[in-house]
Amino acid sequence: PPPSPPPPPPQESRRNILLYVGGGAAAVAGLAAVFTRGSSSGDAAGLTAQDKATIDVLRDEAGFRRSYDGHVLLLSRNGEAVECRLDAKMPGTVLLRDKEGFVYFITFNNVQQIDLTDDYVVMALFGDGAWEDTMQRLTAKDEAGNLVDVKLDQDAFRDIISVLE
Repeated sequence: PPPSPPPPPPQESRRNILLYVGGGAAAVAGLAAVFTRGSSSGDAAGLTAQDKATIDVLRDEAGFRRSYDGHVLLLSRNGEAVECRLDAKMPGTVLLRDKEGFVYFITFNNVQQIDLTDDYVVMALFGDGAWEDTMQRLTAKDEAGNLVDVKLDQDAFRDIISVLE
């Protein structure tokens, strides 16, 4: 029999480009930090404005944004940004805060450690949009013992260690 044909050449997907640019930026930033002994420039080292714009477009297509201070904002089906962060004491749990300040949570039973600094992890966990169907509103008891929805401003949400303990 004749030999099998060679495999097709790999095609660059938008996800691969994001991973390549993000990994390269992280490497450059890490080397810059080592060589400058911690001095910061305020920008991602080695990235042009066009590179940053391309990354932002790719993130939008993946259903999330990242603020310049590193916070992850998931994009809901109706286009509203929902802030996302980890619960530090509950493995596999992320906390979400909508624009009105209501707090939600999602627990991933099959994932114990989540690295929200990695765009690929954010895309893998939230890229399909199913998070909107699985998030649960966080409730707590008030002074009278009634269940009420938890509502936090942005600073309080970012400062809490854990709300599920």
